[in-house]
Amino acid sequence: MKKRSDIIKQSLGILACSVISLAANAKGGIDTEYANVHVTGGASGGFYASNKEITPGNDQNRLSDFLFGLHAASKNELAEISAGIGILPSFSLLDHGVDETGSTAEIQYATLAAHPFANLTFEAGRISSNIGFENTPSFLNEHAMGSVQSTTQPGYFPGTRLSYGNDAITVYAERSDDAYEAPSGVSKSDSLAAGAMGTVAGVDYAVGYHTYRTLRSMFDLILTGNVAGMNMTFSVDYLKLTDKALATAGDTNHAESVALYASGPTFNKISIPVRVEAFNDHGNGLYEGAGQGFSLTVTPTWNMSENSYLRTDLSYLKSSNKILNGADNRFMFALQAGYRL
Repeated sequence: MKKRSDIIKQSLGILACSVISLAANAKGGIDTEYANVHVTGGASGGFYASNKEITPGNDQNRLSDFLFGLHAASKNELAEISAGIGILPSFSLLDHGVDETGSTAEIQYATLAAHPFANLTFEAGRISSNIGFENTPSFLNEHAMGSVQSTTQPGYFPGTRLSYGNDAITVYAERSDDAYEAPSGVSKSDSLAAGAMGTVAGVDYAVGYHTYRTLRSMFDLILTGNVAGMNMTFSVDYLKLTDKALATAGDTNHAESVALYASGPTFNKISIPVRVEAFNDHGNGLYEGAGQGFSLTVTPTWNMSENSYLRTDLSYLKSSNKILNGADNRFMFALQAGYRL
């Protein structure tokens, strides 16, 4: 068994190799005495429009996201590091405008993972949440626009996580400093989470519980499998607010959403993923004031290569409240190109 000091030395070696590889090898990966180093990331951008004005001059050409990362694993598999820098101003169906606050390049994630024992992993740094089906970068999703459900889920945040398991089941527990502002305006900046994931009878599953301690908790369930040649994913969230977090004393304290993702076989490099979801915040504002509603997104996609795509995102959103500049529904359109390393 390797000593803890050996793990630290190897991790520092991996970091040095990663910096060198950034300048020496901008494509693919390299092997060193210490580690296997690989470049990761991607980018997406295009034209976005809506029949209901998002912001003045709402038809916009924009870079959706740009992320450049490195991943390195030690030869003895005791430690690995990964980091990504870039911009992630992607927005969801509920957004009222393009989030230009995400247009400044910054470190989005940076994680050190140690494997001191078989099937045991310790992660520390700016990590990615296990809660939610959709990824933070849009080029890793099958749709250009994020779902309503995704707006309440964590993305990247500073934290630590301990995981133990194998392909059948892996359990984890984590603590993070993920900031959260409740509908009442009360803020809290630490959270706890626990869950399990794995595969049973050909179905991938992930179940998790995430809580901002005294403000809000979330139960998350994701099931993914193949049905009649279609890749199907069912995702459900149940959220609950404490009395302290409610905007008014008369608000209900819970919200729920369900989403179904379907994508069939690719014909001549063409695929047509579909997403349908329903949500209800019972008036407490958890879904940005939308109340009760549903959305439908169809995304014809030309997979030009294994790494690149061109897609058209066609979405319809209906809410019980008129939060879309005085309207309760919206059609949205996106023409997006993307590349994944």
